[in-house]
Amino acid sequence: MARVYLVQMDIVWCEKTQNFDTVRRLLIKQGVEKGGLIVLPEMFATGFVGRPKSGIEESFDHAESGATARFLHQLAQETGCLVQGGGITKKGDKYRNHISVYAPGKNHTICSYDKIYPFHTEQKCFEAGDFISTYAFSDFTVAPFICYDLRFPEVFRAALNANAELFTVAASWPTTRSNHWKTLLTARAIENQCFVLGVNRVGKDPYTNYAGDSLIISPTGEVLASLGSKEGVLSAEVDIKILTELREIFPVLKDAKPFYTFPSTKQ
Repeated sequence: MARVYLVQMDIVWCEKTQNFDTVRRLLIKQGVEKGGLIVLPEMFATGFVGRPKSGIEESFDHAESGATARFLHQLAQETGCLVQGGGITKKGDKYRNHISVYAPGKNHTICSYDKIYPFHTEQKCFEAGDFISTYAFSDFTVAPFICYDLRFPEVFRAALNANAELFTVAASWPTTRSNHWKTLLTARAIENQCFVLGVNRVGKDPYTNYAGDSLIISPTGEVLASLGSKEGVLSAEVDIKILTELREIFPVLKDAKPFYTFPSTKQ
């Protein structure tokens, strides 16, 4: 078994130092065991600046050497945990909504992922990522995703085909669609027989409100832990045996067919 920690926080708009302090404060209050996995919300250091003229230039960090990257690396060393967090990076002259994962004892990222499905408001300023990423955590292979990715089951199935057993979804998901958030997280867990960690922010930014509702969901769709609309750290143990036993007892994945093998017909 392994323990995971989802940091549900009220992000201060474009104030990285304050947001770094909030992460540390919440983790200290919770107490963190070495060897765990810490997962932070989408653009945790700045808020969701995925809109034109919303602070993108000021928020940009080099994925390996910027202030956010340095914070994530230091947090991994301090806690003895894997740390997954994200912000804004560049590939060439294009911005990308990015996740990096750091491990204690290592000076470089062990995984990088760029959001494959930018939201409507992002698409004028952000380009899409073009590959699935995975990393090892305890006995699990983990695939990270970001917010709007959750609406597209094909990328989760692609990650499953890359042997993923645990999905993380780091989000800035608005209150107005909070029911979709909970429903889709559960669906991704059930249809892929995987654990799902969904971490959302709370509070508000200049554009919208956020309800939180971070969830840890088992491969059966059972909610192992949930956090309402307050700041805090959601924690639970995840056990690979639950996943392997479920796939043996109910081997639905063996019956799956790639969707692209079905020809289209006109009626």
